[in-house]
Order: sequence, then C-alpha cells, then structure tokens
Amino acid sequence: MLLVTALTGCQGDVTFDNVGDKISESVSDTITKTKKQVSDEIKSALADEVQAFLKSDDLAVTLGISDEEQESINDSIREYIDNYEFDEEQLRAAKESVEEFLEGAKGLSTEEIKKNIADIFEENKE
Repeated sequence: MLLVTALTGCQGDVTFDNVGDKISESVSDTITKTKKQVSDEIKSALADEVQAFLKSDDLAVTLGISDEEQESINDSIREYIDNYEFDEEQLRAAKESVEEFLEGAKGLSTEEIKKNIADIFEENKE
C-alpha cells in the first residue's frame, strides 16, 4: 500500500510540473506576442509620423522633391523601421533625427537623402 501511495505521489508531481511548464510557456508566448504587437504599433506610428512630416507642403517645396521622390524616401524609411529591431526610445530618437535632417536637407538629391536616413537608422539601432 505504501508503495502504491509513493508511486501515485510521484506521478502527481510529474503532472503538476508539466502543468507548471505549460503555464510558464504560455505566459512567455503571450509576453513575446504582446511585445511584438507593441513594437509593430510603434513602428507603424513612427512611419506615419515621418511620412506626414515629409509630405508637409512647406518641406516638399523646400527640399524640391517630387511626389514620387517623397514616396521613394517614405518606402526607404518604412523598410528601415520594419527590418531593424528598435525599442521605443531608439525609434523616437531616429524619428527626431530624421526630422531634423530633413529640415536642413535642401538641395540634396533623393539618393543623398536616403543615404543620410540610412545612416541615422544605423546610428540609432546601436
């Protein structure tokens, strides 16, 4: 009888441990998914803000860039945002740096603008 009780007790511990592992795994998965969702939302908001900033009439005229060039720059920015892992602070710093750069980018070609933006994202991901 004692042997049966001991074996049953061990089986109960194994089952309890498995439940604990599954709960821990589920919590970790939920946290990972939530972090990804928040990151995606921040990236989207940043891309939208930079796009709105770039599309402002005054800036487009000042930079002397066409709608197609604006779209090309926006696509480039979106690509950097999507392909790099940034935390919220890094994204905000990159946004501010891009906006500051664009305010003084008069006379630069679209390719020069894109290159400088690439450099800004490289600096802010570290």
